[in-house]
Amino acid sequence: MKIIHCADIHLGARLVSKFPKDISEERKSALRTTFRNMVDYAKNNDVKVIILSGDVFDSDKPAVKDKKYFYSIVKNNPDIDFLYLNGNHDKEGSYSVAGYANLKTFGKDNFTSYTYADVVISGIQTDENNCEGFYSKLALDASKLNIVMLHGDVSASRGKDLIKISDLRDKGIDYLALGHIHSHKQGKIDDRGVWVFSGCLEPRGFDECGEKGFVLLDVTDKIQYHFIPFSQRTIHELEVDVTDAADLFEIERKVSDSALAISKDDIIRVVLTGELPVDIEISESDIENALGQYYYVNVKNKTTAKIDIESYKKENSIISEFIGRVEANTDYDSETKKEIITAGVRLLLGKEAE
Repeated sequence: MKIIHCADIHLGARLVSKFPKDISEERKSALRTTFRNMVDYAKNNDVKVIILSGDVFDSDKPAVKDKKYFYSIVKNNPDIDFLYLNGNHDKEGSYSVAGYANLKTFGKDNFTSYTYADVVISGIQTDENNCEGFYSKLALDASKLNIVMLHGDVSASRGKDLIKISDLRDKGIDYLALGHIHSHKQGKIDDRGVWVFSGCLEPRGFDECGEKGFVLLDVTDKIQYHFIPFSQRTIHELEVDVTDAADLFEIERKVSDSALAISKDDIIRVVLTGELPVDIEISESDIENALGQYYYVNVKNKTTAKIDIESYKKENSIISEFIGRVEANTDYDSETKKEIITAGVRLLLGKEAE
């Protein structure tokens, strides 16, 4: 038996990053189409159950377009059961099960369980009222293969949107299907079970870098699982140290070399770091254009001006006079004087103080 574990689809989400309008619209559309593509994958690979561990929608009142899209997919795939657990974004119930025999949901009072041969999938919707006490309500048959669905971050303590993993030990859990964290992660519960975040299906902004997708479970006499990268695009953040670059051309070359392994269909944020001579002018748009073969590139310049204090001290200028006055001041130690001089020279040169 094959099962898909996914979460945090966030249909209808307002994007976090300030993409251009056309990119934003494509990202919003990708949230829907990647979900549809995943269901097509399930249908073509004999997947019987899709676990949705919270935040299918981005709010309790999703747009009609997104809601209809989701329910149409459920309706047109009657051979797949969709197990939908509300998360913290859709916590008041974005779903309606009426007329959908293959859409299964979970309540807040007790764990609800669904059985597929020797596999039992249990879940409970957590909120500020039950987040401290739901642990005691979990009663599993240790002779079964037990999958438990929860939405919240793993933690050493109980609380709203927090799952205290140590309080789930020795309860017979084989696989804890989690939502809430948008990157794929996993860890041990005890000698028997594991906790797993599937991560989100499709990235929405620069805070969701890295591979995104779902987890495929293959259940026989035990549960085997592996992560399937599945997003249409991946978002990357590249930190490029350009300290020893002599000019803009060398900066562009360093950035291009750093991006060589990245697919041209992907989105890149480049963060420039290091120190540069004050006479090198960085054009972020020029660097973005130099990487025009990629789907979208955004450049952030976080370099600092390289200040050669000793050379300025030899000049007959306002800068040398400023340096001399600071060095002659007995109110500051040497380290503080250095910080003041560096900041002051940057300002006198028209550079932003750090």
